[in-house]
Amino acid sequence: MAQRHTHSAALLAGTATLTAAGLGLAYYASRLEPERLVVTRPPLEKRPPLRVVFFSDLHIGRTCPPRRLENVVRRINALKPDLVLFGGDFFAKFLRDAWALPFSELARQLRRIRAPKGKYAVLGNHDVREGARPFFEELFAAGGFTVLWDEVVYPAPGVALCGLSPYSSGRALRAMPADGWRICLCHMPDKARYLPLKKADLMLSGHSHAGQVRLPAVTRLILPPGGKFYPYGLYRPQGPGAAQLYVSRGIGMSGVPFRFLAPPELVVLG
Repeated sequence: MAQRHTHSAALLAGTATLTAAGLGLAYYASRLEPERLVVTRPPLEKRPPLRVVFFSDLHIGRTCPPRRLENVVRRINALKPDLVLFGGDFFAKFLRDAWALPFSELARQLRRIRAPKGKYAVLGNHDVREGARPFFEELFAAGGFTVLWDEVVYPAPGVALCGLSPYSSGRALRAMPADGWRICLCHMPDKARYLPLKKADLMLSGHSHAGQVRLPAVTRLILPPGGKFYPYGLYRPQGPGAAQLYVSRGIGMSGVPFRFLAPPELVVLG
């Protein structure tokens, strides 16, 4: 009888420990890691002639409230960028959240971003769903950004930037110059398999969030379409002579309201 009591007590203690650990991990993944905005400086083969800050995938909505943008803006300005690029998916679920979004305050925060060589943005798949595109374009224009839709611009001498629409064929890349430092801004990283990347030195993407939850055998299952081949980090999708690809973990959350071993990220180039 005493042995059975000891076994039951050990089982209860083990269950309590596992429950506490599970609750602790859930709290960390839902409350702490989503606020851990880190700065990444990828080792590019061709360095840019100016300092660029790239951010993506805010997913402003229920899991990323508008107040979080204020901290993102403060951190971007602290990095003293020359050029700021946004990689798409500002909205989470537009029809669900639009009524509660303070558009004038969001525009004010975007205007606070300081970048003497300009601020540019492309749309993500969430930004064109549910009629969101005109609201995205108006909001970012009010925030001082130039919104690119399959076009090439020249923010600084020797710098060319091609911004692609979410489902673009990439034809606009063919207008890139033959030299200088050439960036392709494209929301979905898996498009790097077939874009003409010999016309660029670097492609910047988001979309995948690195899976948001990085666990063996789990992450691969929850990566979104368009972000399964290149989920996070630095790649060379088309080999030597074509652009490197850097895929950011982004900032907000989509789907599950957790981040685990995939903290939000600002990317600094140069």
